[in-house]
Amino acid sequence: MNLYKIKTKHFSSKDSCEAIACLLLAEGDEDVYEWMKGCPDIGELLYISWDDNERDNEVFEIFNDDYDVIGTRTYKEKIVALKGDIDDEDVSYDDLYYGLTLFGWDLVCEDSDFDSELLRGAGILHSTKEIK
Repeated sequence: MNLYKIKTKHFSSKDSCEAIACLLLAEGDEDVYEWMKGCPDIGELLYISWDDNERDNEVFEIFNDDYDVIGTRTYKEKIVALKGDIDDEDVSYDDLYYGLTLFGWDLVCEDSDFDSELLRGAGILHSTKEIK
């Protein structure tokens, strides 16, 4: 299992805030995406609209350095490749009356083999699978 840092960035009309939401043990980026898409309860419920966006069946073009279209990808493939929507250049910041919250993740370390009891007890470590 790999250890990931789940990040959040919130924007409103007057300010913004960046934070680490939790740590997550997962097999890979796609597992992180699926876990986050399920709006996990990490002490507070994270509402993430990726499932809604995925159902829109929108296809995104992939460009090379010369801005030629070299392929397409689905919403899920796009978010997994970007490791969340936190760095998505297509996100609109036009209407921030109610605020906008974006999520992402970073790989902290691969094949984590450490005593996770302290972090789980503190409520900051979660897992896509049951850990014994």
